[in-house]
Amino acid sequence: MNSKIGIMDIGSNSIRLVIYEMTETGAYRIVQECKEAARLSEKVGAGGRMEREAIRSIAPLLRQFMTVCRMHEVVRMRAAATAAIRNAVNSDEIVQWIAEETGLTLEILSGEQEGYAGFLGVVNTMNINDGIIIDIGGGSTEITLFRERKRLHTVSFPFGAVNMNWRFGREVKNGEWSPQQIEEMESFVRSSLQNHDWIFSNPGLPFIGLGGTLRTLAKINQKQQDYSLPVTHHYEMTAADVNYFYETLPHLPYEKRKKTAGLSKDRADIIVPGLIILKTIFDAAQGIAYLISGAGLRDGLFHELVNTDQPVVANPLITSIRNILSFGVPVSEAHIRRVHEYAVLLYDALTDTASIAMDKRLLLTAATLYKTGAALNYYHFRQHSVFWILHAGIGGLTHRETVLAALIADYHPKNRTPRLLRTHTDILEPSDEDRVHRLGSLLQLAIGMDRSESGIITSIHPTTGEDALHIRLESKSEPILEQRELVAVAKDFQKAWNLTLSWSILPSSSF
Repeated sequence: MNSKIGIMDIGSNSIRLVIYEMTETGAYRIVQECKEAARLSEKVGAGGRMEREAIRSIAPLLRQFMTVCRMHEVVRMRAAATAAIRNAVNSDEIVQWIAEETGLTLEILSGEQEGYAGFLGVVNTMNINDGIIIDIGGGSTEITLFRERKRLHTVSFPFGAVNMNWRFGREVKNGEWSPQQIEEMESFVRSSLQNHDWIFSNPGLPFIGLGGTLRTLAKINQKQQDYSLPVTHHYEMTAADVNYFYETLPHLPYEKRKKTAGLSKDRADIIVPGLIILKTIFDAAQGIAYLISGAGLRDGLFHELVNTDQPVVANPLITSIRNILSFGVPVSEAHIRRVHEYAVLLYDALTDTASIAMDKRLLLTAATLYKTGAALNYYHFRQHSVFWILHAGIGGLTHRETVLAALIADYHPKNRTPRLLRTHTDILEPSDEDRVHRLGSLLQLAIGMDRSESGIITSIHPTTGEDALHIRLESKSEPILEQRELVAVAKDFQKAWNLTLSWSILPSSSF
């Protein structure tokens, strides 16, 4: 029986609740998310104390979140507070007040714990071995260095987009920051980094951004470019992209900034200090590019709760595919396992050079998810599968790989494939059209060899000759549906690979 798990994040800028549904085998998905802006870091007095009135102001929201958890029959709950409460001088008193006002048991995360949770959110959903994670919250900024998917260093600074806006942006007139105000804040951030040599001694790494600042910049960037895949997870921006924002956004009047496409009105003021923090640290660390992670603190808290001994997943892509297939997708696991096996056997027989790791990831994704759209409508499942693959936020795939996997899963060379290739020219590379035709036709051949999904063909043995591929099929009995499908897809396969295709059918050796 599936269970529900709640993760509540009481942050400096906003308060969020995420509810996960989890199967007995460990697959999971998000079934509810609630968010409300709170700006708790603005409620800390000059002496660093947060008064009970501030807690009373958020208590109705916390009680409603707990009602949502009861409605979803949440069986395990983890509520965590970050910088605003952590840095208050009366943090223990705040925890007691929240318990009295709401009945909620709250844990206060240290900066190290917050950084580690963000690290888990990244490495469990992205195929990146080395990088620097930056999580700019409302009241703190965490920086984490990782190599070979292992965390090496984490530091938490007690400044974020909200409290830095209060500290350096109070005198800003009409929302327009002066060069002097920007320089004062830059200088403060740079001086805060000085005792952490590892930030300066690991140049040339990508910056993976968590939190609202970088996610908002990504949305603005996508709007400006009319980007063809409006998904922020694993979206990449260049240093030049962020430099452009740095040169423009701080100098816009507040009312004009609020109208920027992709920028929510409740973030129009704090986007500037968040951007200054981001750019200053990126330059100090000599980063090479910006990547956005849609997963972060709450995801990390979830993994810590349910996988205490081993919270880092072995393979983000395989984990993501498992999660998708575990929730109501009407497809036989044995069938997609055979399709994937056949596709890999064909690929290895056809490629003389060492296997390209990206091609193997694409075949795995397309072979296992090509029929997910049947959950919506069987007769148009391929088109629905394309949408699913494109927008599911599959862990472990870049945007380019995501688009390619969708094209390969729905290979239709005379109609849909050319149209999708044109739609996503801003993401794909020139060589990708040939890759789509080769891998797409190969996958259709693999699917065809189990067209009945019955496993009637028990094994395949591809061999290559001069401009030819021959496949010896071992079958339990006459595979009528499979033979018909092979005939139907043979022409596209032969054209894509520029070879002659043939096959023979022998009785299975086990019969």
